[in-house]
Amino acid sequence: MVPALAITGSTMQGPSVLRYYAAEVRRVLRHPAKLGGFVLSCALHAVGHASMALVAGGIVVALARAWGAPAGRSSPLGVAGSLSEQALALSALGLGVVLVKGAAGVYATFVQARVAGEVGGRLRLELLDALLAVHRLRRPRHGDHGGGQAMPPTHAISALTERVHDVERGLQLGLLGGARAIAQLVPLGAVLILIAPRMAAVAIAVLGAFGLLLGRLRESYRSADRGAVREREHLLQAADEAVRHADLWVTYGAEAKARAAVREIGRALAAGTARLEARAVALSGTNEVLGAAALLAAMGAARAGWLGGVAGGETLLAFAVAFFLAYRPLRELAEARLALGRAETAYGELRRVMDAERGTLEAVESRRWSPGALELRSLRLAHGACAPLSLHVPPGTIVAIAGPTGAGKTTLLRTLLGLDAAAGGQILFDGAPLDQAPAGPAARPFAWVPQEAPLLADTLVANVTLGASEADAREALDPIGAGHLAADLRDARLGPGGRAVSGGERQWIALARAIATCQPVLLLDEPTSGLDAESQQRVLDAIARLRGKRTVVIVTHRPEPLALADEVVHLVAA
Repeated sequence: MVPALAITGSTMQGPSVLRYYAAEVRRVLRHPAKLGGFVLSCALHAVGHASMALVAGGIVVALARAWGAPAGRSSPLGVAGSLSEQALALSALGLGVVLVKGAAGVYATFVQARVAGEVGGRLRLELLDALLAVHRLRRPRHGDHGGGQAMPPTHAISALTERVHDVERGLQLGLLGGARAIAQLVPLGAVLILIAPRMAAVAIAVLGAFGLLLGRLRESYRSADRGAVREREHLLQAADEAVRHADLWVTYGAEAKARAAVREIGRALAAGTARLEARAVALSGTNEVLGAAALLAAMGAARAGWLGGVAGGETLLAFAVAFFLAYRPLRELAEARLALGRAETAYGELRRVMDAERGTLEAVESRRWSPGALELRSLRLAHGACAPLSLHVPPGTIVAIAGPTGAGKTTLLRTLLGLDAAAGGQILFDGAPLDQAPAGPAARPFAWVPQEAPLLADTLVANVTLGASEADAREALDPIGAGHLAADLRDARLGPGGRAVSGGERQWIALARAIATCQPVLLLDEPTSGLDAESQQRVLDAIARLRGKRTVVIVTHRPEPLALADEVVHLVAA
């Protein structure tokens, strides 16, 4: 399960996804010209579809007359002349109608997709804000949560972004697509009433009655969809776990078992997805069956004489052709309801993550930290086996933290940063307590170099200057012997889709990023990891030059950084 996250200012406060859509569509289409253009294009598309029904009916009637049916004075649209002239005129009219309908449909589809894309982009930002806000709370959400403010695992975040996509498609194909389908059915219904009012009444009654029954089937589909989504997530997590640890299976000689497990998971995923998609197609196709049944009922009632004096074969033929053109909007309406059902499920899961437990995000004023002493008083970590830690670090001191695996070295750094909650004790900087301070440079005087240094998909300067100026970035690269990176990487985009970055280069960039912040305390987690001997010595020389200027806390198991430290703290088991 994804842990609940805190966020304020979210627009996702309504009881359903429809209310959220209404608020977002009003925001995106608040410009009168944009809204008017979308409404006009939808109206033209709908009228064009109904006009196609009239034109198609007229052409079929004219051709039927040419092939021996009793000839009337004019076609259903009132076009005079011979049968060939009527067919030609109706064909020309049909071309014009199709052009107008097509152009209006293209513009309406563009606006529809653009609106859904903007809403989806905004929703992704809200989700990111929620994830970032986890560590921005001034106070713990509940006393028994302990370290529960951790970020969700990668697979959980991936699942959440899939939910955003479902909500986006629910708006595009569900709400807006369904509205356009209804807009097409209304004038088409008017055309059917114009051709044969009593037959149209019978067809509409049949559609309404069977539509109520289909509603129950759709509800069962939504329930099945929710269950299938959860099962799919679990299977994907299991498959990901098996693939990520391929090297472990090799050491155990268990390649065959790992392959068999992934193969079974793949079969289960394929079967589940196939069942769900087949049910969706069946429900969508049911609307076509329903339309055919309604047409059959109307024709049967007319043939039996139950509708009184219904016109002859020309009317029946025109009615049938026009009614067949209702199949597409009926199908789109069914697909819209399915998309809305999926969006409702996805929206509910996002709301549980983003709104389940609201915290108060208080603004923290930006500040420039001055050097000061870092003090730990009987600090107890939420994770790790070390005893309570008391430590006084004068400003400008280099301190190394050593200890066995699992002692809590990395947890200590995360606790100082405010990413993990302490189990007890105090953290003070320059005499001021930091225990309730949120994470971030405005509330805590630390800059962090994690063991696995992440990169933004951006340039070198952008990666180093997360919180500094461009000048600070270049000044941070030279002292650690990484000035060559500026020449090598230049303005290339780093990371996925850009210039590949080695593990050693990542360490250089991460260290330069921390130095560029000008924070008084640097927290370094295995800063020489992945570096060769020469590069390691350059980094250590750069850290040594910080003595007296910055406080440096190094977590390491290597002897070289330990030799550099003014003080070595060994974490011991409780």
